[in-house]
Formats: sequence, structure tokens, C-alpha cells
Amino acid sequence: MGGRARGWRPPALAVALLMALAPVGQAHEASAGSAAAPDRQETARLIWTTLIAVDHANRTGNYSVLRDLAAPAFRDANNAARLASIFAKFRTRDIGLRRVVLASPVYTEPPKILDNGLYRVRGSFPFRPVGIKFDLLFQLSNGEWQLFGVSIAPVEMPAPPADGPAPEPGTESGG
Repeated sequence: MGGRARGWRPPALAVALLMALAPVGQAHEASAGSAAAPDRQETARLIWTTLIAVDHANRTGNYSVLRDLAAPAFRDANNAARLASIFAKFRTRDIGLRRVVLASPVYTEPPKILDNGLYRVRGSFPFRPVGIKFDLLFQLSNGEWQLFGVSIAPVEMPAPPADGPAPEPGTESGG
């Protein structure tokens, strides 16, 4: 039937503007069976460092460090000027990615190694009023997982219900 597909998919405009990806044919440096998936802590570190690198690039306008930290195929496919163009809309909205280090990522599906050897991580940081959705690909290169593709998008988060969860202890104002 005509039901919606399960899981988050970034809006087409967000994908077009915010996707920096190496050519998929270059993803075969590591075969699917040659490496174990990173553990939970390492996966969170990969997400945090990637989003912080994007944040630094957006704040400074210098995308060369983001590019240089990525896998060789990503570097070959994206020069700093191309990355600046890809992230221009995100940069002008001034979506602060720094706050991602204050929270754990929420996964829309379990992170996994794909058949082509890439490690895919999809999820969000559901901050209010604007959260961050991400779809990241990493390639094993020289023994470490390096950025191969990145799609990030701001997402408006609904306000919590009026009868939502109680405030954290110590946050209520006395009266």
C-alpha cells in the first residue's frame, strides 16, 4: 500500500545541499569482512569529531581541515571550495553543532558495516527547538575509520507536551 517508508530520510533539498560524498566506486579499500565495526564509544567519537570538524569549518570558512581529516577518496572528490559550497546553507543558518558533544547520539538504525566495507551511522541529536539529523559514512583507511560521506540537516523538534516529563531535580524554581 502507499504507506510511508520507515526511518528518517533527509529532505531532498538537504541531501542536495549537505551531502559531501566520495564516489561510491572508491569505497572498496576495506572489504566488509576485513574489519570489525567500531564499538559504541568509538562510534560516538566518530560522530562527535565529524560534526565538530564541520562546525569549525562552518565558523571559520576553512574547510581544508575537514577535508584533510577524511578518507583519501573523500579528499579526492572534494576540495575545500566544493565543501564550502555544499555547506553554505547550513553555515548561513548558523546551526551550532558544538552542542553535540553534550549529548549521546540517538540512532535511527543500528550502525553497521555495509557490503562495500563502509561503516554507516544514522541518527540525530534531538535538541529543541532545532535538532540535528546525520547520515555518516566512514571508510577504514590505514587502520582508522575516516570520513567518507556526510549528510547533516537541521530539524525542527516539537515542543514537549504540557504534561511532559518532570524537570530535572534542582531545576524547578521555588515559589
